[in-house]
Amino acid sequence: MSSEILKAENIHIKLGGREILKGIKLSLPSSSFTCIAGPNGAGKSVLLSTLAGYFKPEEGRITALNKNIHAISPEERAGIISFLPQRSSFFYPFRVKEVVEMGSYRLGKYDGQDAMEFVGIAQFSSRKFTELSEGERKLVLIARLLAQETPIMILDEPASNLDIKNQIKIYSLLGGLASSGKTVLASEHSLALLKFCYEVNFIKEGKIIFTGKPAEVLHDEKIEKIYGLSSSELSFISI
Repeated sequence: MSSEILKAENIHIKLGGREILKGIKLSLPSSSFTCIAGPNGAGKSVLLSTLAGYFKPEEGRITALNKNIHAISPEERAGIISFLPQRSSFFYPFRVKEVVEMGSYRLGKYDGQDAMEFVGIAQFSSRKFTELSEGERKLVLIARLLAQETPIMILDEPASNLDIKNQIKIYSLLGGLASSGKTVLASEHSLALLKFCYEVNFIKEGKIIFTGKPAEVLHDEKIEKIYGLSSSELSFISI
């Protein structure tokens, strides 16, 4: 069996007649935490949605556990990949416990206790989801992904609109999940948070430009090329 848990080969995507992804190649093993970074409009969200099976490439192939994700049923895919979109449309006043348990529905059970305890939200399991802060909601939705019990977790900007404490908490959690054997893939805007990742892929205009460990790619010359920043603008960024 191949060592890659999730693999994308020469992925091309067009939306609205415009090519968004141009020959993307990714190979992610187990126990890994990979981040996708780049400017607005670079194709980050489309890439993650494609890897989760929501878009079918015009060219190329995506495999998860050596299975073509577009050749299996949505139910089988849901047992392999869990996905947290950038903006959740979940705004119903269910209890936190109920929201998390929805993730375990495909397993024929309703049990999210372990997921809530791991994420640290068990203490407000009886509160309504709609009464929580933005950071608390993100933690609940991550717990729901955990309850789905998939080997691959894909999260689109999981720390967006959160304060620094919650950003660090979420990225520490994701790192812990990778250490426990999960294949974790996330998109991120904050250059500082990329230091939590094992590997960073910078994407620009639908192509992956740089790939490497944070210490290898978080350098002024690479950041300048990706974001088009001048030397004076770079001086305001701490990476």
